[in-house]
Amino acid sequence: MFGRRTQARPSGTLTQRHARMNRDGADQDTCLISLGDQPVSLLVRLQPVTAAPEHRHKWRVAETYGPCRGLARAPLFDTPDAVIDWIAHRLPDPTPRPWLDAHLLP
Repeated sequence: MFGRRTQARPSGTLTQRHARMNRDGADQDTCLISLGDQPVSLLVRLQPVTAAPEHRHKWRVAETYGPCRGLARAPLFDTPDAVIDWIAHRLPDPTPRPWLDAHLLP
């Protein structure tokens, strides 16, 4: 279920890549969320052995990068898609591109 795969959001901006990683001496399911080529968040799936019963198999945001660095503490999520939706609503709007570059002026 958690092999190497990449899934793009309909908007085409946020992508997710699932992998199994060895974190703290145990294999864990992880998901790297990227905005274009820039990573923005690392998700970790809580293990049934170490998590409280109501938190088992939930996803948590382990780390944030780049434009997500300033995000408030995230709640637990049922799926990576729910995390992507949460991130998408909190990302700053991209700066509009100038319609004319100053270096092109005479």
